[in-house]
Amino acid sequence: MVDKISIEKKMLFAPGPVLTSERVKKAALQPDICHRSPMFEQIYSGLKSRILKLFNADSNTHHSIVVSGSGTAANETVISSVFNDEEEILIISNGEFGNRLIEIADAYKVGSRVVEFDWGEYPDINKVEDFLKRYSRIKLVSMVYHETSTGMINPVEEVGRLAKKYGKLYHVDAISAVGGENVDVTGQQIDFCTGVPNKSVAGHPGASFVCVNLEAYKQVKNIRGRNVYLNLQKHVEISMNKNQTPNTPAVVMFLTLYEALDELFEEGLNNRIERYKRDADIIRDAVKKRSLKLLIDNDEWMSTTVTSVFLPENIDVYSFVNEMYRRGYVIYLGKGPLLKKNMFQIANMGNIHPEDCYRFVEVFNDVLDSYR
Repeated sequence: MVDKISIEKKMLFAPGPVLTSERVKKAALQPDICHRSPMFEQIYSGLKSRILKLFNADSNTHHSIVVSGSGTAANETVISSVFNDEEEILIISNGEFGNRLIEIADAYKVGSRVVEFDWGEYPDINKVEDFLKRYSRIKLVSMVYHETSTGMINPVEEVGRLAKKYGKLYHVDAISAVGGENVDVTGQQIDFCTGVPNKSVAGHPGASFVCVNLEAYKQVKNIRGRNVYLNLQKHVEISMNKNQTPNTPAVVMFLTLYEALDELFEEGLNNRIERYKRDADIIRDAVKKRSLKLLIDNDEWMSTTVTSVFLPENIDVYSFVNEMYRRGYVIYLGKGPLLKKNMFQIANMGNIHPEDCYRFVEVFNDVLDSYR
C-alpha cells in the first residue's frame, strides 16, 4: 500500500508556484462539471472578460483564450501558429526565458533572428531597430516582459513602438509580469500577450492564457499553424463562437483562476502592485543592510516581485538555500551562468504580505549569521 502523502507547509518566496489564499484553494472543491456544458461555457465567458481586464484590454478590440498547460504552452500557442514558411521571428533575449522563446521557435522550425544580451543586461533598443532594418522577412517581434531569471523589467513599450514603426506583429511573454506590473496591451501596442495564474495573479499552476489583438489576428487567422493541441486559431475560433476549448481543458484550474482573478480585482490591480512594491522594499532593504550585492541595481529596471542576490564567496549557495528551506522558507537558486556566481532569488509573488516579509527577513538574517 502506498503511504499517504503528507506535505509540510512552507512559505514560498519563489517565483512560482506561489502561495495562494484559502479562498482560491476552496474553488477547486466545486462539484465536478462537464466541460461541454452550459455551466462551463458560462464560467469560460466570465473568465475571458476578467483576463481582458487584467491586460487593460477591451472586448471590442481584443479576445482572450485559456490554454491548459503552463506558460510555455501559451507561448508555444502563439509562436507555433502565426508563421508561413518564409517568415521569421525576431527574439530579444537577456535571460533564461528569452532563451526559452528561441527554443520554441527552433522546435517549430521558424526562421529566427536573435538580438542577444547578457543575463541581466538591459536591451539596447538601437540594436533591435538595426535588426528590423536589415531583415525584411521578420513578421513577429517576441520578448519577455519580466525576465524572471534575473528580475529585470525589459523595455516593452519602446520595443512595441519599434514593432509598429516597421509594421511587425508583437508578442510579449508577460508570464511573471501580469498582476505584478502595469501590463497594458493597448498602450504598449502588444498583439499577443501571454500570462499565467501561478505567479503574480496568485492562482494555481496548470493553465495559461493569451490576450489577442483582433486586428493582428486577422493577419494570421488563415495560417494552418504547426501544432494541434496548441493551435491559436482553433482556440480563438471555438472560444469566440461557443465559449469552448478545442480539447478537454483543465476544468479545475479554470475555476481557481476565476477565483484568483476575482480576488485580485477586489484588492484592486493597482493596490496589488503597490503591495508587491512594499514587499520588495522590505526584502531589498534587508539585503542592502547586509551589504549583499544585487544583480539589478537600477530601480527602473527592477521588477516588483523578484530580487536576485549574490552571496559572499565563503557561503555556499546550495547550503544557504537548503537551510532556508529547513527553516520553512523556499527561495530559488540562481539559473544558468548566475548560479556559478553564487546567486539566489527571493520572490514576493502571490499571497505574501508585508508582515510575511518581515518574518522572512528575521529568518534570513539568522541563517546568514549562522555562517559567521
